[in-house]
Amino acid sequence: MPNDKNKTPALTNKNKIDFSPAKKPFLIGHHFESIAGAGPIIGPILAVSYFGWLAVVLWISIGAVFIGAMHDYVTLMASVRNRAKGVSNIAKDFLGSKSGWIFGAMIWIALILLITVFSVSTAESIIYKSELVLPLIAISVIALVLGFGVEKLKWNYKISSIIAIILVFIFIFIGNKYPVNLGIENPVLLKNPVLLKNIWISIIILYAGIASVTPIWLLLRPRDYLSAIQLFILMILGFIGIILVHPKINAPIYISGNFPLWPILFITVACGAVSGFHGLVSSGLTSKQLSKESHGKAVGYGSMLGEGALAILVTVLIISGVKWGSEIAGGFQATLKEGWVALFSSGYGNIVGNIGIPLITISFAVLLGAIMVNQFILTTVDTSTRLGRMVISENLFPKFKNRFLTTILTLIPAWLLAVTNSYETLWRLFGSSNQLIASISLIAVSCFFISRKRNVKFILIPAVFVLLTTLSALIYLTFNANGYLAQGNFALTAISLGMFVLGIFVAFEGFKFIRRKSV
Repeated sequence: MPNDKNKTPALTNKNKIDFSPAKKPFLIGHHFESIAGAGPIIGPILAVSYFGWLAVVLWISIGAVFIGAMHDYVTLMASVRNRAKGVSNIAKDFLGSKSGWIFGAMIWIALILLITVFSVSTAESIIYKSELVLPLIAISVIALVLGFGVEKLKWNYKISSIIAIILVFIFIFIGNKYPVNLGIENPVLLKNPVLLKNIWISIIILYAGIASVTPIWLLLRPRDYLSAIQLFILMILGFIGIILVHPKINAPIYISGNFPLWPILFITVACGAVSGFHGLVSSGLTSKQLSKESHGKAVGYGSMLGEGALAILVTVLIISGVKWGSEIAGGFQATLKEGWVALFSSGYGNIVGNIGIPLITISFAVLLGAIMVNQFILTTVDTSTRLGRMVISENLFPKFKNRFLTTILTLIPAWLLAVTNSYETLWRLFGSSNQLIASISLIAVSCFFISRKRNVKFILIPAVFVLLTTLSALIYLTFNANGYLAQGNFALTAISLGMFVLGIFVAFEGFKFIRRKSV
C-alpha cells in the first residue's frame, strides 16, 4: 500500500553517501542493473545444458511473476517502512538478534563469493576480448560526469542521458578498433598469464572499493543507469533479431539423466526467476534512494519482470543462435567449454549480426554481447562490495562505521580467494545459499507485514516453496551418489549441512513469530 504522504528514508536520512533521493528513471536503471548481474545469463545457459529448454522457460516465466518480482518489491517496501534497514536487520528485529546476526553472516559470505567470482570472470573476459577495456573505462568516466552534472549542476537529465549514451556507443566502436591488451604490450605478462589475470583482478577490486565509498549519486547510480539504457537497446536488438532472422531451435526440449529437475533446476536458475541477492539490493541500496513510495512498483516489481524477459531472451539466443551437438565445432557444447560469456556472445552475435543493420556485423555483434555481459558482471562486483560494507556496519559489527575500513574488510578476503583460485570449491554452494537467503528474506518480511496486520499468504507460500526446495537441494548435493560426501569433500559436506541447520533454525524462529501473531 504505497503512500506518497510518507517521507521515504532517502529524504529523511540524506547523508550524501548512501541515502540520496533518485529520479525514477535513474533508480529503475540502477536497480535493474544491480539485481541482474550475470545471473540471468549464467543460470539459463547451465540449466539448458542440464535439462533442455522447456523447463527453463516455464520456471523463468512463472517464477519471475509470482515469486521473484514479489520478493523484490516486498523487501524494498519493508525496508522503506523500516528506515531503509537491510533485510538482515529486519530479521534481527523480528526473528531475534541471534537469528539476525547469523543471517547477516550468511549474506556477507555470499557477497564475498560474488565479488570473488565476478572479479575473476571480468578479468578473464577482458583478457579474452581486449576490445572491452576502453568501453568499460569510458562508461565509468562518462557516468561520473553525468552524475555530477545532473545532481550538482542541475543539467537536464534527458538531454544529458542522450548525449552520454551516444558517447558510450562511440567508445564501443573506438574500443573495437583499438583494443587494450596488456599481455601483447608487455612480453613478461604474455609469458605469465596467471600474473596478467591477477593484475586485472586487482584493478577490478580496486575499482569496486572506490565505487563502494564514493557517493551513490556520483558513480554507481549513473553508471548503472547508462549501462541499463545500453542493455535495453541491446535487448531490443536481440528480440528484433529473433523476429527477423527467425532462427530454428537447435537444443532439445528436455534432457534427463543429469540431475533431478526438482530441486536442482530451481537453484540453477536463480536470477531471472527469484534470487536472494535481489532482496539485498532492494533493502540495502534501493530503499535508501526511493524518493516516493509509489515508485516502488516500477522499480522493484517492474525491474524483476525486465530481468525475467532478459533470461528468456538469453535462453532463446543460446538454443537457436548456436548449433547443438558435442561434435560440432563452434556448437553449444564446444563453445560452453570456452566459457559462458563466449557462448552467450556467440549466440547473440549469430542472430543480431544477421539482421542486416549497417556496421553491425557478426563479429561486432559478438562484441556487443560480450559488453552486455561485462557491464552486468562489473555491476555485481561494485554493488556487492557496497552491500558487504553495509552488512558489517549495520548488522555484524555496528560499531564499525568507517566506510573505508568496512570496505577493506570485505575486499581483502575476496581478493585472496580470487588470486589463489580457492573460491572454486565454495562457489558450488552459492546457488543454494542464494536461494536460502531469498526464503529467509521472505520469512522476515512476512513477520514485518503480519505485525502490521497485513495478509501475508502471497509471501509465505512462495517462501515455504523456496525454503523446501533449497533445503532439499542441500541434502541432494551432499548425499547423492556423486555428492560432496561420496567425493570425500568433507569441507563442502560440513558447510552444506551447516547451511541446512542454520536455515532450519532461522526459519523456525520466523514461523514461530508468525504463528504467535496469527493467533
